[in-house]
Amino acid sequence: MQKKLTIATCNFLIPEVAEVIKAGEYPDIKLVGFPASCTANSLTKSTFERIIAKTDSENNNLIILSSTCNSLSNRPEQLGSNGRIINLKQCFEVVINHEILLHYISKGYYVVTNGWLRSYNQHIKSWGFDKNTAKKFFNESMSGILFLDTKIPGDYLPKLEALSEYMQLPYEILPIGLTHCKMYIDTLVLNWRNETERKDLNKRISKVVKQSADYSVIFSQLESIFNLTNEHEIITSGFNLLNILFAPSNLCYTKFIKDETPESIRFKGINSRARSSKENSFSFKIEYSNEIFGEYFIEGIQFPKYLTEYKSMSKNIGQILGISIANARKYEVILKQKSQIENYSHELQKSNNAKDKFFSIIAHDLKGPFNALIGFGEILQKKIDDCNKEEIEKFVSIINKTLNETFNLLVNLLEWARSQSNRIEYKPQNINLLASLEEVISLILVQAKKKNIAVEIKISNDIEVFADKNMLNTIVRNLMSNAIKFTNEGGQIVLSAITNYNQVQITVKDTGVGMVQENIDKLFVLETASSNRGTAGEKGTGLGLVLCKEFVEKHDGEIWAESTLGEGSSFRFTLKLP
Repeated sequence: MQKKLTIATCNFLIPEVAEVIKAGEYPDIKLVGFPASCTANSLTKSTFERIIAKTDSENNNLIILSSTCNSLSNRPEQLGSNGRIINLKQCFEVVINHEILLHYISKGYYVVTNGWLRSYNQHIKSWGFDKNTAKKFFNESMSGILFLDTKIPGDYLPKLEALSEYMQLPYEILPIGLTHCKMYIDTLVLNWRNETERKDLNKRISKVVKQSADYSVIFSQLESIFNLTNEHEIITSGFNLLNILFAPSNLCYTKFIKDETPESIRFKGINSRARSSKENSFSFKIEYSNEIFGEYFIEGIQFPKYLTEYKSMSKNIGQILGISIANARKYEVILKQKSQIENYSHELQKSNNAKDKFFSIIAHDLKGPFNALIGFGEILQKKIDDCNKEEIEKFVSIINKTLNETFNLLVNLLEWARSQSNRIEYKPQNINLLASLEEVISLILVQAKKKNIAVEIKISNDIEVFADKNMLNTIVRNLMSNAIKFTNEGGQIVLSAITNYNQVQITVKDTGVGMVQENIDKLFVLETASSNRGTAGEKGTGLGLVLCKEFVEKHDGEIWAESTLGEGSSFRFTLKLP
């Protein structure tokens, strides 16, 4: 559609400009007028809006010629991107040279034109003077009236004489014709035509450049798709490519995987106004080596007339995407296999470490106690007749202590070995915490009494937990035994429990030797687990706390330690409420 230019000027200049446009070659020019007053800011925002409403914002440009009548002279943005305001210092510059006009104005002339005189009565009315006031006002500020005779049709002399009588000023006539006005309008129109042609040319060049750039993007994306190893990223890249190529309203992709339900993915296109139909929609499959990976559905393409070419192009795109997805699925299988191998390797390493630890304990921690038992047994056998009662009691006490330690060691070893082979059944149930620990507590009290250690139980009778009773007893037995082991005679141990939200926190606190943070970090890890002798020379395996951690984690709980060297330790773990 041909561009149009609307020239808007006040009604006082319309007669001259209309004659120029009528006599010239201006098929692309439209002239509109607006009411104005030379002595007031009558060209307001609402006037602008009415002028703009008369033009087509897309195919019609607008130029408004104004002067002192424009109250929005500093706000040209009111016209938008297709219009502009030309603010003249004096509106009669349209019909006469600016310098000449200023010369007469400086001489005190009140300048009028034929078009201005057509509205003579309107001007008189807007001034609001009676003849006496008019005479006084104009004689003080003006020297005379200058009539710029533009030679447009009409007899203007009577109105000029009436104006002279009203203002009580003499008049002069300056015949100027429409030559300057024609030059002004010609220049205005020529500049607009040149600018419009330049913009259109730039748009055409830009369109060609964009088309080349689009193809460059397409080939670049196709090349980059080959490097993708993630199927979802390939599908998304396909969406982006199709969006560039076809500018559709919607895109959809259905993903096919053997023995799985097809998955649909939707993508919003850039052409949101288009409605899909058979004439502007199509689909194509993504396949490779007779295997279909998916299908793209393109709806509401912008240029349906190229549908045949689009379908042909899509076959090549489908083959490229098919190869890429085939490679991505193979790569995914490789990654899964690699991950499985790494997991197997990790589990095997853990198993080997556990085996090494197990045999190390058997070889060292069991061999020592049995050697001691055998040694003391031989001494008693050889010297039973020579030993007195006190010596025999001493040997029996040592043997008994060694047997107890060895028994505890064997219990932990067997339970840990069973846990590693998943032979310990996890059977949680709702149990009363204090009642379930009665047997363990009674045994612990016997051990504590031997070292003169006070044991305090702070567990409410009404606390229930959801736990495996055997595992719970093992955890508490190990923590309490450790507390006794590392607490000096006369010390104190407190077993307590508190409810917190949806769990119970159980704490074993002692006044023992304590430890530094470096040793705390090693407590629950098999590879770094170790056993130190207790305050009375007690021996252990280091497996107790590792076993506690495994059992607590089976309950989805947590276990941790807090300790200060020389002041004691607190071991805490959590269980779920029923």
